[in-house]
Amino acid sequence: MELSTIIFLVLAIIAWGAGAFFDKMTLKYMDASGAFYIRVLFQLILFVPFLLWKYLPTRQALASAGRLASIFVLSSVLVTMGGVFFYLKAMSGGEASKIVPLSSTYPFITFALAFIFLGENFTLNKFIGTMLISGGIYFISK
Repeated sequence: MELSTIIFLVLAIIAWGAGAFFDKMTLKYMDASGAFYIRVLFQLILFVPFLLWKYLPTRQALASAGRLASIFVLSSVLVTMGGVFFYLKAMSGGEASKIVPLSSTYPFITFALAFIFLGENFTLNKFIGTMLISGGIYFISK
């Protein structure tokens, strides 16, 4: 793995870890639905300027990618935002130290979907590794 990939991965882990902390802090002051919609509002406020700044390249990328790519992007947004909503609902009813690790077992779903639909190689090492990570997260949260 390239150094830049590792750096971005570490930054993502730090950001997601801190984000979960702030999510739990938010849920002390409002319900999960309110937190979800305020998150969406803040995303719009923060990212609309970037969308306007990158409008032409974004429009070109969308036009050249075709309809199927647009459907996949929309699907990604819908399931990801649904996941955020359900995650916030779970966080509002449980301990962050349990909910966050358990919600982090999603790589097993990605592994299965990539194998079934993308034709990625199924290897025993990948399967056992994914199961060990998911199982380890389960036991940590007990």
